[in-house]
Amino acid sequence: MFEIEARGGLGRKGIWTRSDRRLTMPLVLFVHQGSRGAPSYAEGLLVADRTEDPRFQIRIGGSFFAPRPAGDPDDLPPGKGTPRSLADLEIPHETVAGEWAVVAGESDLVAAKSAGGVFLANGPEFERSPREFVAAVRAVREALGPSKVVAVTGLATPSNLAVLVYAGIDVVDSSRMMLDSARGLFHTADGTVPVAEADRDACGCPACAAGEALAAHNDRALYREMLLVRNHLIHGRLRELAERRLANAPWNTAIVRHLDLREYGLVEAYTPVAGGEMLAYASESLTRPEIVRFRRRIRERYGKPPSSRVLVLLPCSARKPYSTSRSHRRFRDAILSSADPSAVHEVIVTSPLGLIPRELERFYPAGAYDIPVTGDWSRDEAAMVTDDLRAFLAANRYDTVVAHLGAEAPIVKAAVPDAVLTVKERPTSDESLSYLTRALNDATSSSVRVAKGLRLTEEMSNIARCHFGDAGLGLVKGATFRGRVPDVRVIRQGVQLAMYTGRGMLSLTLAGGEILSHAEAYWVEIEDFLPKGNIFAVGVVDAAPEIRPGDEVVVRHRNEVRAVGTARLNGREMVDFRRGEAVHVRHVVAVPP
Repeated sequence: MFEIEARGGLGRKGIWTRSDRRLTMPLVLFVHQGSRGAPSYAEGLLVADRTEDPRFQIRIGGSFFAPRPAGDPDDLPPGKGTPRSLADLEIPHETVAGEWAVVAGESDLVAAKSAGGVFLANGPEFERSPREFVAAVRAVREALGPSKVVAVTGLATPSNLAVLVYAGIDVVDSSRMMLDSARGLFHTADGTVPVAEADRDACGCPACAAGEALAAHNDRALYREMLLVRNHLIHGRLRELAERRLANAPWNTAIVRHLDLREYGLVEAYTPVAGGEMLAYASESLTRPEIVRFRRRIRERYGKPPSSRVLVLLPCSARKPYSTSRSHRRFRDAILSSADPSAVHEVIVTSPLGLIPRELERFYPAGAYDIPVTGDWSRDEAAMVTDDLRAFLAANRYDTVVAHLGAEAPIVKAAVPDAVLTVKERPTSDESLSYLTRALNDATSSSVRVAKGLRLTEEMSNIARCHFGDAGLGLVKGATFRGRVPDVRVIRQGVQLAMYTGRGMLSLTLAGGEILSHAEAYWVEIEDFLPKGNIFAVGVVDAAPEIRPGDEVVVRHRNEVRAVGTARLNGREMVDFRRGEAVHVRHVVAVPP
């Protein structure tokens, strides 16, 4: 049984319980041979014959043509022994033995449902076809669910391990290290060089320091990279590590692109909606699932505040949220000095997120990303902003568009020729700010002033809709809002429904959970018990498919609300897993005395 502790993309760090063993995933199985045993630090072994070694062992099962019958739950079944081009050839063999299945093609997936873990057959062949590798992972995840441990052999190196784990591989082996050591290749996280050209004195690993054989160094390099991958998973930074590894090999880049561009729906479902700082330094950051999801929500869930008539486009700032930065405080002062500030809608233009309405500046990842600020825009970034801006203005009509921008101004002017440019030299200069106020006066002075407090109601509706979809509008319908951003209470008829906080999301009360439950949104169905603490997966019966890790959810039994809290797993994981926390509970119904 698998219990997730941290995640990144399809990758996850967790504990896999096997009888009385607790194995940390992701895991490297080190090849153990009679002539050369596995290193002392190995946590798991890949063996041809079982040994007296007390460590976890998986024994290979041969092929259909030379089978090795299983005698232990961790003995693999024989594989087909055919290349991937013949993966779906009908061969009368058992796909599953004990706890494991060996999957060569889609025809093996039905039988594999009874296994606890899956080995993808013909691992080395995937190096020639990254598209097939991604397709194989997708087929396993969709058909067998997230609770299965997924392994592949003959493929892992220090330079591609982060990408393999990001793509959803839980278990790898060291056989590639053994083969490349025989070839005289010296492995590092940046790739390989012939051992004759390697500076082993500069390596610093214990194997090189002790003058041990090349194989000892290569095994160390793979293990060290696994520890680094686990560490990045814990801190929510696996994607950043994977992006750093893209330069190591075209294969790495191809895998991430296939996942981002063709399997967005698969990866996004496992991607949290809240998190820590996001480092978006690479061009591939533009297609990160978190970023694409945010841009899609702006298009699909967002509508401008109805009372706003003037759109002001502003540059981003290094400090988040933007409103706490010195530059944006000056922008805000200039806007407040205009004839009708409540008629002005502020939207920030930035890469890699495109357009960020002011009311969503704390919404993840808008309030958490970090980029190098140089004023230079790539063609991809310019195209992204142009596309987003045109779509935004097609869906949201304004009387006037004011572009108070620096380096972004030519991009915006090309997309919106009628935009009024107000910057002279730099956006924060006194002259530019004076021009901004003057342009807003001209755009708003002849219109009816917006009623005080109306904009907060409209903006809170936008936050609720971006958070919960249309069900969010039901949550705030007829509500009043007390407090000041970032601490605003949502109240209806004297009852608090939710609280907007600095994390940029609405935190539900039990009353707010009732509304979402009636709307059939973000619900978790549990067995018939009254929660006394957090909800664990073993007690979950079903869950709404739109739930992502980090979402606010309502916990219920047969439409009776029993708790509200924050999802730790997505909807399918809550149902498939039997261990681990599913919902971190905030409020529970009172237990009868």
